[in-house]
Amino acid sequence: MPKIINEDDVFKAVLELLVTRGYDRATTSDLAAAANMHEATLFRKYGSKVGLIERAIEQQLSTTPLHDVSYTGDLRADLLAILQAYVATVEQYGEIMPMLLLEIPRHPELKGTLEAPLANIQGIMHILQRYQEAGLLKTEPPLTSVNVLLAPIMVNEMYRRVQIDIPAASIDLEEYVEAFLQGRKQG
Repeated sequence: MPKIINEDDVFKAVLELLVTRGYDRATTSDLAAAANMHEATLFRKYGSKVGLIERAIEQQLSTTPLHDVSYTGDLRADLLAILQAYVATVEQYGEIMPMLLLEIPRHPELKGTLEAPLANIQGIMHILQRYQEAGLLKTEPPLTSVNVLLAPIMVNEMYRRVQIDIPAASIDLEEYVEAFLQGRKQG
C-alpha cells in the first residue's frame, strides 16, 4: 500500500528549508528528507526541484492571511489588517519573498514561483490604490506604497531571523500605522 503524503506538511517543510538554506543548498535529497519522502517519489510526484517549489509556494501562499486582506473603506483598519496579515504570513512561512527575490536573478527558472506572492502584493496594491483615488493617501505608484508599508516590518524580521547582535525591537503595528499615515498623507 502506498504511503499517503500530506502535501501541506511537505510544502511547509520545503518552504522552511528554502528560507533557511536558499535554493542551491536545499538539495533534492534534503527536500525529500524534509518532506519525509524518497527522492524518487519527489520527482515522480512533482517532476523536478523547481516543480516542487512552485507547487509549495503556490499552495501555501495562496492560502495565507495576506491573501485574505480586503478593502473595507476604513483606511486605518485596512492598513493594520495588512500588517497583521503580513506578520502572520511571515510567522507561518518565513521570509520566502525576500529569499525568492534574491534567488531569481541567479536561478531564472524560479520566476514561476512568484505568481502567488505577487498576487498577494497586487491585492495590497489595489487596496492602497483605492485609498489614493479617494484622496486619503499620497498619490504615488502603488508598489511604492506597499514597499514603504511593509519594508520596516520585513527588514526587522530579517534581522531577527539572522540573530545578529543588534536587538530587533518589536514594532507596535498600531503606532506604525499612524506613522505611515503621517508620512503618506495626501498633500
